[in-house]
Amino acid sequence: MFSKKAIGSILFSLLPFLSAKGYSAVKLESGTLSEKWIHGSASCSSNTDPAIQVHPYNENLTILRQSKCINYEGPFIYLFFGETRAIMFDTGATKSAISFPIQKTIEELLVQHYGVAERANIQLVVAHTHGHGDHVAGDTQFKGKANTIVVGITASAVSKFFGLKSWPEGSAEFDLGGRILQIVPIPGHEDSHIAVYDQQTGILISGDTLYPGRLYIRDWAAYRKSVARLTAFLADKEVTHVLGAHIEMSTTPGVDYPVGTTYQPSEHDLPLTKETLDLLNTRLLDLGALPQEDIQDDFIIYPL
Repeated sequence: MFSKKAIGSILFSLLPFLSAKGYSAVKLESGTLSEKWIHGSASCSSNTDPAIQVHPYNENLTILRQSKCINYEGPFIYLFFGETRAIMFDTGATKSAISFPIQKTIEELLVQHYGVAERANIQLVVAHTHGHGDHVAGDTQFKGKANTIVVGITASAVSKFFGLKSWPEGSAEFDLGGRILQIVPIPGHEDSHIAVYDQQTGILISGDTLYPGRLYIRDWAAYRKSVARLTAFLADKEVTHVLGAHIEMSTTPGVDYPVGTTYQPSEHDLPLTKETLDLLNTRLLDLGALPQEDIQDDFIIYPL
């Protein structure tokens, strides 16, 4: 008899062949995305949105969004539950636990998921898609907390923690206990940027490298290589959603909200697709080595 682990390994090894034939080796865990994310207010002084919107994609993944009236960036945060540990990616754009109680919110979700007694046996890993301030400001709320480890934000700290031995080449697996996340280095927007592919749901977390908005590129050559590597990495994988860290585009194709906007009543949907990533890669190839702005329906290539 084969063990569950052996069967999983066999199925995973067959995935490229089965995907090429149009089959999925492993049934992906489904979920739902919010039909309406909190998107700020015309007058933040009278805004009644919560500081943090909490949306369960399913029982093993929770998506959170910071209120745009607390910080105009309105970043998204992703919390994955495994059998032996949980991991969150990004901690938001605000340090204050009073106006933005992200640690308290996450702790409540952990207790709700694992139970009060079992929570003491579960490690929470606080990681980041990248090290910019609007993604790491809440780190201070987690430092020193029990059963919690906060990953550093430099490329060396990230590569060491996840076991990425040839940064920025290759990828690494991170086991949450019965759930494998694949970590892919994608610098270009920021030096320590990563993408996260969840084998359980088929979701790709793309941070600030791809989302409905202005894709700020600080290192054009590195960004082009990263997008090409990520596209190749996903070639034989089923991707259900590409979920980024922000929404800046409106529902009008190619039209974004101005920087600093705190009210987006007609904002683009959060999820993008594998085809969106393919388009980004194609446009970067077509644009060549010279940084150029390029406006597409769902994103804007925006070199700095």
